[in-house]
Amino acid sequence: MTYLSLIMAIRFLGLFIVMPLLAIFALKLNGATDTTVGIALGAYALSQMFLQVFFGKMSDKYGRKHILAFGLFILALGSIVCAMSDNIYTLIFGRLLQGAGAIGGVVLAYLNDLATEETRAKIFARMGQFIALAFGISMIVGPTIGAKYGVNSLFLITAGLAILAIILLYTKVPNPPKVEHFEEHAKISEVLTNKELLKIYFSGFMQKGMMVIIFMITPLIFVNELGWNKFDLWKVYVPALIFGIFAMPFGAIMAEKKGKGKLVFILSAVFMVSSVIAFLAKFYVVGVILFFFGFNLLEPVLQSFTGKVARIHEKATAMSLGNSIQYMGIFFGGMIAGMIKQHYGYSALFYLILGLGALWIAVLFTMREFKGYEVKEFKEFDDEMIQNFKNDENVHDLFIKEEVLIVRFNK
Repeated sequence: MTYLSLIMAIRFLGLFIVMPLLAIFALKLNGATDTTVGIALGAYALSQMFLQVFFGKMSDKYGRKHILAFGLFILALGSIVCAMSDNIYTLIFGRLLQGAGAIGGVVLAYLNDLATEETRAKIFARMGQFIALAFGISMIVGPTIGAKYGVNSLFLITAGLAILAIILLYTKVPNPPKVEHFEEHAKISEVLTNKELLKIYFSGFMQKGMMVIIFMITPLIFVNELGWNKFDLWKVYVPALIFGIFAMPFGAIMAEKKGKGKLVFILSAVFMVSSVIAFLAKFYVVGVILFFFGFNLLEPVLQSFTGKVARIHEKATAMSLGNSIQYMGIFFGGMIAGMIKQHYGYSALFYLILGLGALWIAVLFTMREFKGYEVKEFKEFDDEMIQNFKNDENVHDLFIKEEVLIVRFNK
């Protein structure tokens, strides 16, 4: 399961690694404007947004491994197209192709298949930590290698990482066990009626949308406005990485061990929104640090809480939909940031984020504190026993895994 989390982290590293310098690179291409650059930054999220649920269903039909490998291959192919692009429209196409391998929900469903009730929270928290670490590494590797060898080299590194992930998938990741549940797969409309899931989804939308905005405006402000050399951007990202490293275990411990998940969500939002205030006050380095502290605070628990709140038959749909909404945030964040900056400037963009951020924090104060479940396992059971559990209002869900009936009761 560690290797599966590593594959997810490798994939995100490949996508994140170009972000610190992509705006500067894209602006130099033929046909580039602030708006098209913003679209290029978020384009991969558009195809991710529409294809997450499709890939999830295909993995149910054809098996997790083969669909994961196919998605990773598409990521490699799209990365090569980006590396060869000499105009903004080819870059946008390559970014769309990168995102077409929409396997995030498949990986989450795979992890859920492999996890036991005792290890599920730990596994998802670890995966979140891996992703946050990949995010942090990209803040160092992207500016240093990209500045020296060109952003094209970063796209080629992404292609190589995708191939490495395919190799790990077939050599290190076990096949998932068979899980039987007693409900049909959830419909999207059913998942969207869960108010607690909607609050988690909104958090993912805001977190990822603000991420692409920060990655767009930070290099433009420091290089184009303040006159920094792009080789020196590491001086901004490294301090942010150091603070982010401290945020990851703090968020995971508070949410998973201390039962303070609601507090972690609220603190994350407050730090990220505070970063915008720092940008408005022209404390740019402080703004970047505040943002990445808040981002890494939330990342280790975001998927874990989706898996906790969703019932067993909803998990694949809920996680795929959650990923789609996060990628929606990335796409709209990049596009709107480019449009507003081009026509109204940085300040208008910051005030818009402040307004949305205030709404986000207000929503999180209505979030229910997750108290966990009491889990019981039965090696001997019959249809009558199963039906009785189905009719029990205290039962969150039940399923059979490796011939053992597992029942989760609400606390």
